Amino acid sequence: MSRFGPRGPRRRYAASPPRSLWRKLLDYGLAFLLLGLLILVAARLDRFETRKEQGTAIVNDGDSITLGTERIRMRGIDAPEYQQTCQKAGADYPCGKLARQSLVRLIAGRPVSCSGWQRDRYGRLLGDCRAGDTDLNQAQVRAG
Repeated sequence: MSRFGPRGPRRRYAASPPRSLWRKLLDYGLAFLLLGLLILVAARLDRFETRKEQGTAIVNDGDSITLGTERIRMRGIDAPEYQQTCQKAGADYPCGKLARQSLVRLIAGRPVSCSGWQRDRYGRLLGDCRAGDTDLNQAQVRAG
């Protein structure tokens, strides 16, 4: 065989020394870590898909509505449950029913649109909702 190739003399490189066991373990460990991270990111991509729902709202309580078949909890609000009672000046009052009535008044029969990408532990979509120009999340917080 000739030392010269079609483009001139062939270069000969010295073989690199074999890698140590620690270096091999580090390389394989980093490769597996990167592969695991990519799998985790791919598995979680569906969480970032924004869903948009709109239509006539059924008000469940002060912080959750139903649009069609989708149950939606309004993000950033923790209103009392419908049957919950609270105390003010030592007397009980139906704060859950009042919170629901407040949301019904804000919606006022208008079509509601909600968008969100996360779900709560009960499977409800956590969303930001609007009825016309009214941001229902902010308005419900302001209403107390």
